[in-house]
Amino acid sequence: MPRKPVETYELDREVFQRLKQGKDTFDDWQGAASGIGDYVASWGVERFWAMSRSPILRGGETSKEKDENEGRRYFAWGVAREVLCKIVGNDLRIRQDMTTEEFQNRFRDLEFNQQVLLTDLLMEISETIQFWTMRLKDARESKIEP
Repeated sequence: MPRKPVETYELDREVFQRLKQGKDTFDDWQGAASGIGDYVASWGVERFWAMSRSPILRGGETSKEKDENEGRRYFAWGVAREVLCKIVGNDLRIRQDMTTEEFQNRFRDLEFNQQVLLTDLLMEISETIQFWTMRLKDARESKIEP
């Protein structure tokens, strides 16, 4: 049985719910959120994966000793990685906690069409993140609860 395509509202809901978790540190990450799609288009999915894991230490903790703002800067990038894995993780055997090396090995083992699908989906996720980041910013400036 063919798998149904990703519904837009599911993607919106997944992204919005995760971004809302970072509303207290919004100023730290909102600027970097808009660069995800450009970064993927310029540098590729493998480098995106490495950047999205930048603030994560071995064992899954976030770096506290380094500049905390730098770690929080990539919050939206982590959201993109999490949503990507939620949508295609089971089918493509990609987990959000994979190290960069594990992801690179898995990505290279995918068929070309699967690599393209992953890249296209990540671009769509990045656009969705941009949309909801701007809505969160509008709500914040209007002092309304998102």
